[in-house]
Amino acid sequence: MKYTLIAVNLIVIQFFAACGSKADVKPEKVEDVAAKKLLQGTWINDLEGNIVFTFKGDTVFYNDSLSLPVAFHVFHDTLFIENHILTAYPIKHLNSTSFSFVNSEGDETQLTKAGKDVVPLARGEYKGAVTLNQGKKVKKDTVMAYKDKHYHAYTQVNPTTYKVYRQTTNSDGLRVESIYYDNIVYIALYEGQQKVFGSNITKAEFSTLVPQAYLDQAVLSEIIVDRAGEKGVRFIAVLSIPDSYTNYRVNIDIDAQGKKTLSV
Repeated sequence: MKYTLIAVNLIVIQFFAACGSKADVKPEKVEDVAAKKLLQGTWINDLEGNIVFTFKGDTVFYNDSLSLPVAFHVFHDTLFIENHILTAYPIKHLNSTSFSFVNSEGDETQLTKAGKDVVPLARGEYKGAVTLNQGKKVKKDTVMAYKDKHYHAYTQVNPTTYKVYRQTTNSDGLRVESIYYDNIVYIALYEGQQKVFGSNITKAEFSTLVPQAYLDQAVLSEIIVDRAGEKGVRFIAVLSIPDSYTNYRVNIDIDAQGKKTLSV
């Protein structure tokens, strides 16, 4: 590498990451301050013609409004980015104007430092996470009948501060991370004037029916009132992975005695 290594003592940090995977990596106790200084600024992929990221102080900012700015370190010729799952990129070359590294897909990415006229990321702007259901309460009332039974079903989506992390690989082969916030949904069922059921529902309740890897990235988007039938009223919980076309639907059946049954 074409720079002088300057080592300073830091607190011992244990990282467990590889290029986009969870292999054990234990960097040295000292950080390469010279490399960190050379990284400062905005970097462009000349082949793609796009800004990849900006390093500012101890933080890296990506070229979109959804990917979370995170801390970074340089240890032993490797760039470590502190996503929720730590990622590491071996540095192939670095000087004041050019930078190349091995991305999460195992390919070498070559970048050029932008001039002062390129400013979109230099300010470190981040517009914040996107929440489903506009980050506000959503209330719905449904009245239905089955034979001689008259039901009133009620749902309310309540936003929370529970974070949901979603990692994706961008066009430059970088693991980027977005943060969303989960919901708790209150559902209630009345038969006539009598309350049959009422409870807060969280996505954790579906852990026996939904694969954990999916559940970890999903938000409980809403619970829909489906229909009344012989066995009571069916609600449908919608578990969605943000910014994707994927969702998982779980049936919640409430019978006349208030018993809850889950199924897919």
